[in-house]
Amino acid sequence: MILIIGCAGWITQKVQLPAVVIILILSWFEFPYLYYCYGNTAIVYLILGIVGLAVFFPRSMVIASYAFTLLEYLVIMMISFERPSRWSNMDEIGIIGTTLGSFIIVALSVFTMIFVLLKRYEEQRKQLLTLSENLEFAANHDPLTRLYNRRYLVKQVDGWMRIPGRNFWIILMDVDDFKVVNDTYGHGYGDDVLREAGRLMLEEMLGKGIASRFGGEEFMLVFEEDNREQVLQAFQNIQEGLRKYSQATKQTDITISGGMERYEADKQMDLLFTSADRKLYTAKNNGKNRIVE
Repeated sequence: MILIIGCAGWITQKVQLPAVVIILILSWFEFPYLYYCYGNTAIVYLILGIVGLAVFFPRSMVIASYAFTLLEYLVIMMISFERPSRWSNMDEIGIIGTTLGSFIIVALSVFTMIFVLLKRYEEQRKQLLTLSENLEFAANHDPLTRLYNRRYLVKQVDGWMRIPGRNFWIILMDVDDFKVVNDTYGHGYGDDVLREAGRLMLEEMLGKGIASRFGGEEFMLVFEEDNREQVLQAFQNIQEGLRKYSQATKQTDITISGGMERYEADKQMDLLFTSADRKLYTAKNNGKNRIVE
């Protein structure tokens, strides 16, 4: 019966109920019967029954089932003292058979319990690891564009600024007339535009530096190398990619403007960002769809 129940659980992949049923059969019927038959030499079965309840039973039922099992075992012990089983006085062959049978049952039971405990530990470890990774991603990334968020970018830029002799470029970019895009095509399409802009930036900055959503429709790119031509080319690629996307989806031109600034030794971070912001503002006032150095 136990084999049939176990196979049914394996086939259906619903193992919780079959496991509970098997433990009930072993703990409440099989193990007490073996103890009654063979006496104190089989007390290990009762111990395995209690351990099995603790390992396999649902947490909500374990206390009640433990109390019932303990009561049952006490009754079985009292009965075995008052009315010993005829199997308790066995000959040498019977003792050998009982010992071998006990060894097999105990070995299989202990192996199964340890296997299940290790499997549960591994599953919980994977769940905790996944949760930790998800929390770390959520803490450092923007949920809409999946780019780095401003907090992470500031932390990385601060680290780069502490490296002696390190120079690098930043671009502060803003989607032009984004409010008009939202008002004309809806906020859902506006989110699509931001996601596409984020995708283009992530693709363009691969191996070059960091792409971040700075706030609203503003983005910032930070380039690891001190290479002006690389910075300008990256902006042009993103600019053209966003134009092609808007033409393909709404037959319109959605553009982007930017201000670029070079970090040099001893420049303060707020001054670096403020300078890029002023140049972005100049780009907006000079017709948009451009970058100002």
